[in-house]
Amino acid sequence: MSREQAAAVARVEASWPEALVALLPKYRPAVLRDAILAALDGGRTAEQLAARVERRWWAHGYREALAEGGPGIGSPVGVAVGLVRPSTDCPDPMCEDGVTIDRDTACPACEQRRADRKADRRQGLVPGPREAGPAPVWWDCQGEDCDATGHGPRPEDGLCWKCHAEVEAGQIERATAGLRAAAEAEYAAQAERARVAAKWAQMLDDAYTEHTEREVARDAAVRARRTAEAEETRRLREQLAREYPELAAYAQQSQDRPATAPF
Repeated sequence: MSREQAAAVARVEASWPEALVALLPKYRPAVLRDAILAALDGGRTAEQLAARVERRWWAHGYREALAEGGPGIGSPVGVAVGLVRPSTDCPDPMCEDGVTIDRDTACPACEQRRADRKADRRQGLVPGPREAGPAPVWWDCQGEDCDATGHGPRPEDGLCWKCHAEVEAGQIERATAGLRAAAEAEYAAQAERARVAAKWAQMLDDAYTEHTEREVARDAAVRARRTAEAEETRRLREQLAREYPELAAYAQQSQDRPATAPF
């Protein structure tokens, strides 16, 4: 039972009159819970079922039966079930004890049935026995290791509401397992592609850094070599000037003399 179902069942149980509650077993029989759940599944809200309980408690004479000096009731559990179960007098599922609940007007089918009965009585006709549908039966849940019983129409799958919910949950789990596995595989593939891309990016970055460092080192070596060569040339010139001053003077004159054309 879901949390919403449990709250709805508690709301309906709270609507039972105190005089009836005092006669019910302290441990609620499963048939009471199943009757409420079946009525909820029939298209009624918990508030509508609570209103149904209050209306039938008075209309069906249960209050007078339990009043002081009254005849009492034979089966408190049966009365509690009768207060909540759908009416079997009208085929219209929206009929609520003679009132069409979605329009809050008198049920046309019930009105016609009452009119037909009045016409039959005026003609002295005795109404025949009401055509009865299949009587509600008790059935055992076919779920594995489940000993629950139900009362009323037997479900097609033969399972109580709890086992039916577990079967549906298993079907949903199996249906989504493949999607979840595919999503996980795609996520893993994306993660692997991202890892490989990051690895290649790091390798390219390392190669670019190494190339840049080599270029910088080569340029520094070239500048150092040129600086050393220039220093060595300067030192040699100074040495020659000290050792051979006449050559230095000649070299200076050659530098100062303008160049002549060859012809």
